[in-house]
Amino acid sequence: MKAIVWTLKELVDVINSRQANEFDSNMAVSGERGNGKSTVINKLFYRFKGFRPWKVQVYNRDDVINLLKNQQFGLCWDDEAINSGYKRNFMEKGQQELIKIITAYRDNYNIYASAIPNFFSLDKDLRDLYFIHLHIIERGIAVIHMPLQGRLYSPDKWDAKYNAKIEDSWSKKMQKNPDFKPPYHRLSTFRGYLFFSDATEKQKKLYKEIKKEKRKTAFLTEGENNKELPFIQKLYNLLLEGKLTREGIAQASLVEGKKDSATYELLGRRLKDNGVHKTVKDLLCESRNKSASEEVRRQVHKIVSY
Repeated sequence: MKAIVWTLKELVDVINSRQANEFDSNMAVSGERGNGKSTVINKLFYRFKGFRPWKVQVYNRDDVINLLKNQQFGLCWDDEAINSGYKRNFMEKGQQELIKIITAYRDNYNIYASAIPNFFSLDKDLRDLYFIHLHIIERGIAVIHMPLQGRLYSPDKWDAKYNAKIEDSWSKKMQKNPDFKPPYHRLSTFRGYLFFSDATEKQKKLYKEIKKEKRKTAFLTEGENNKELPFIQKLYNLLLEGKLTREGIAQASLVEGKKDSATYELLGRRLKDNGVHKTVKDLLCESRNKSASEEVRRQVHKIVSY
């Protein structure tokens, strides 16, 4: 099969056509950390008139909801959609509200773009609301997927089971031949490839400035209705920084009334969902000096202080 190659301009044309035909344009961009999820959304949004990065680049579910409710033909860039639509938080009132808002306000014809390491970490009801999924296989190259249409009895528009079997066969071939190149066109949701270049230095600088400023309170805001999120997120941040010990997990879990095993499992899931190819044990630091007990107390204080 001949490869179908899209440009950003063609993607813009598709979105404009959807809006002209009174459809919203919800899209997801997935891929490993550092491969360019935010870059492709950034470059895409700069092609739309009225793109105001400080307004539309958000890190909080409430901000996503406010943008989708209160603007028409606007833009919403959910830069860390794991905070908005994580499938293991599907019973949260805020997440249920997000799904209702996307559905109820579809006639606002907004463009809602979500950046997520793993597309299937999103709530299923949210996945079903996307018209396109861009999966970045390497920096500058994304595979374009669209849901299957016209299936009355199929519960999964994204045909996950069928495509997972194909990917499993590729994995076995890559183990035998590291040079094997997956034929993505065999996936039932495949619609082509998108090639994109890097953002400009000015665009990258502004993106990082907004991200740094807006992430400061994102998790604490979500935690007002769900105290588990700040606890796990603070542990997770310490883990990535190489400042978390086994003793720290044990003491923090005790304070929070959780089992160590449950905390390890939650941290492991978060690593996987964020595209980190290491285990919790790989990232734990070890206490090697006499001040270890004091370090544990410091960790616990940092985690449980809201």
